[in-house]
Amino acid sequence: MIDLSNYPNLNNLANSLGGVRKAALNKKLLEKSENSWRRFSQEEIVRLEEEVKFAKPVIKSYVTPTAILYMTNHAFFAIPVKDIIWVYVSTTTMKMNFIPYNKVHNLFVVTRDGQTHNIGSMNTGGFSKKRPCDPAVMELQSIFAPVRPGILYGYSDQIAGAVHTNPAAVAQEVDMRSGVQPMQQGQPIQQATYMQ
Repeated sequence: MIDLSNYPNLNNLANSLGGVRKAALNKKLLEKSENSWRRFSQEEIVRLEEEVKFAKPVIKSYVTPTAILYMTNHAFFAIPVKDIIWVYVSTTTMKMNFIPYNKVHNLFVVTRDGQTHNIGSMNTGGFSKKRPCDPAVMELQSIFAPVRPGILYGYSDQIAGAVHTNPAAVAQEVDMRSGVQPMQQGQPIQQATYMQ
């Protein structure tokens, strides 16, 4: 992971979310976190350092036009907006003796490598018709639309099948819809250039 002490705004946010701690229980999670930070160029991290001062809280994450930042088990993740291909909500109804007693609404973001990130959860009663994550999806859409308008929003079996079968093809489609210049053969994903 980047040395957050060199980036006081990012460091302050990480500390406000509980701080990064290396422990035996979260080694794999810390490795995933470090990999998420490697997706950024130096220029993007400098831009993120400035943007984080005005980051919008969305459930338990913080969102800028460059990244979604969130903490899980003391591992600080940064999801580059340039890698996001799909945003959706999944609702799970919990039952006891066939009677619903709770609904868990999870906000998921899927990246071009097919990884799914849970960036926040909310609970409602078992019989509730409320959809508490819908405003969060709309908030994400309003933040991302100017920089990556091709992102897919909402759940459908067709999108799920395409993403799980071939995330690279879906990423290419989202890139095209977002105005990303096609990549050269063998060019790493993080070097994709965006048209202004």
